[in-house]
Amino acid sequence: MKMKRIVCLFLIAFMLLSSVACAQSTEDPTGTLNGDASAEVTEGETGDPNFTCDLPANLNYGDEIIGILYANVGGRRDELISEYGMGVVADSVYERNVMVEEQLGVQLEMYPADGDVQLNVVFTNDLTSGLGEYDIISNGTFKAIIPAMEGRYVNLNELDHINTDKHYWTQGYNDMVTFTDAGMQFLASGSMSISMFRYTFFTIYNKDLFMDYQLSDLYETVKQGEWTLDYQYSIAKDHYLDKDGDSKASVGDFYGFVTRNIVSVDPYMVASDTHMIIKDPDTGELTYNSDALSKLVDLCDKVQLLYNDESTYVYDGGVDDGMGAACIINHFADKNTLMATTTFLCMENNFERLGALSYGIAPMPKFSATQKSYYSYVQDQVSGFGISTAVSDEARQEMCAAVLEAMAYHSYRLVRPSYYETVLSERYMQDPQSNEVLDMIFDSLYFDFSSTCSDIFPNCEIRNNLRPLLSGESNTIAASTKSWKRIVEHKLDDYNEILEGLVP
Repeated sequence: MKMKRIVCLFLIAFMLLSSVACAQSTEDPTGTLNGDASAEVTEGETGDPNFTCDLPANLNYGDEIIGILYANVGGRRDELISEYGMGVVADSVYERNVMVEEQLGVQLEMYPADGDVQLNVVFTNDLTSGLGEYDIISNGTFKAIIPAMEGRYVNLNELDHINTDKHYWTQGYNDMVTFTDAGMQFLASGSMSISMFRYTFFTIYNKDLFMDYQLSDLYETVKQGEWTLDYQYSIAKDHYLDKDGDSKASVGDFYGFVTRNIVSVDPYMVASDTHMIIKDPDTGELTYNSDALSKLVDLCDKVQLLYNDESTYVYDGGVDDGMGAACIINHFADKNTLMATTTFLCMENNFERLGALSYGIAPMPKFSATQKSYYSYVQDQVSGFGISTAVSDEARQEMCAAVLEAMAYHSYRLVRPSYYETVLSERYMQDPQSNEVLDMIFDSLYFDFSSTCSDIFPNCEIRNNLRPLLSGESNTIAASTKSWKRIVEHKLDDYNEILEGLVP
């Protein structure tokens, strides 16, 4: 591996001589929809200014050290450093970092924190102590959003050396975290966030079992826009088998559908295009969307029907593999279910168990066939990057902005294709149809504020209350939402006021 990376240095030197420009994908800048996240890297070679960055070619900061604090957890621990990764992804992360250092004349110093909560503690202590050890902060969005909205990050839109409108930044994410009519943006995410791919939910299904049960392959159903919650239920139901012979539903039995009762509920909100918190397109203010309640009641009926059927097995669990995620893949790998809800991180962590199966993938199902598009949910774990307000010097802020810009561009050219095209597409997908669906999933990434930024609400008021309601046994959403509507609106008023106070 060391020899390989030494060789990479020569390649990097050549690339720096041939291209100092910076470049990513074709996301939709108009909303929270990410857009064409699967766009091939060759698009950046066409001369399209959206794929090239505008950093001055003569930037050189004299080997200045840039301190980057990051959460060393799960699907994010190898985004910034190569030591935790393996193979092509680790190599590309290493190459990316060297190219940034060589292009800008900086030294990247990475500081790991043991989790998102601990990172915020370290970050806060660094700010209050005045030490200013960390210039750039990378944390899961659900924990980054509060310090961002409270002004602990520099407004990226005031800096010249970063342009988050470029395609190597994720436009749907940018829109979600840009506030007020002044367009204040404290966080950004882009091609260096492999977590954006890893924490995306999808449906995996056993193609052989579908054939055995004379079910139509899901690919054509998806392609025709008919993959819906109702359709998923019609496939799942009537497929329970007491496989272990203990005369009761248990983990050893065969089911039509396997899922979880916590984080696997969240994707249905986004997949059905149902959003409880929306942003005013003119003012940037966050508002409670009471108009979504009627659809939410209907969504609850559909999800409950699926979750409570005898042909569905529901694991308990959150993010941790030990609390359900790995169990789902194991259940699927044992050929004890037709289909399951999972993430690409879980597939990555448990791929050896899947290798012997013939499987396909589908997006999360639509609310109905009339819904114009599939929408793919990205969990709140996705990395958000910002510049700490401990960096008070404007010249240093611009240096940090240049580092983020260069990292996003070189990640687009190196890291994103190594993960998306080599790992996901070539290794994990078994046929052209699955690759087509893979692109479909990532072309429809959607960032929902109430889910992705849930931590701004006391006890995650919306998300955590919706989970048991959606997957429960009785539809009490209409009545239940009245109890927390006032709390949520009050919190939104507080943060809108805070944000207005940050406007210069």
